[in-house]
Amino acid sequence: MLYNKQGTGFVLRLEQGDDILKTLKQFAEAKRVRAAFFEGIGSLYKARLGHYDFQDTKTYKYETFDEDLEILSLSGNISTMNQLALPHAHATLGRRDFSVIGGHLEQGSLANMVEVNLAKLPGKLEKAKDTNVGLNLLQLPRKF
Repeated sequence: MLYNKQGTGFVLRLEQGDDILKTLKQFAEAKRVRAAFFEGIGSLYKARLGHYDFQDTKTYKYETFDEDLEILSLSGNISTMNQLALPHAHATLGRRDFSVIGGHLEQGSLANMVEVNLAKLPGKLEKAKDTNVGLNLLQLPRKF
């Protein structure tokens, strides 16, 4: 992965074979990024996508796609959980036949080439397990 610091954030270029989430986690740990939002474009040759079942099982169902996929939208955040960086991403991906798939992006999603704009925020964002929802959610102090 290559990167450049831009203002308070970074521009990253993930290269062939880079695991999107692993690379973002390693970068965030190395650069002490504790709060950020990111977006990206590019291409994957393997995507592991999940869909969360809110109604019945409160678990993710995963599917792996071993094909060239164009990233139409990649968005997410970086927070912390148990004092470690925790990237969370969703992706919308275009197939060769112009159909579209998408969902929660999981580790094991591998880049052909991906460009990411990482906007660092001051302070830190923390996540914790929410037992009602069954997911790790941002812990925020104010209710509106």
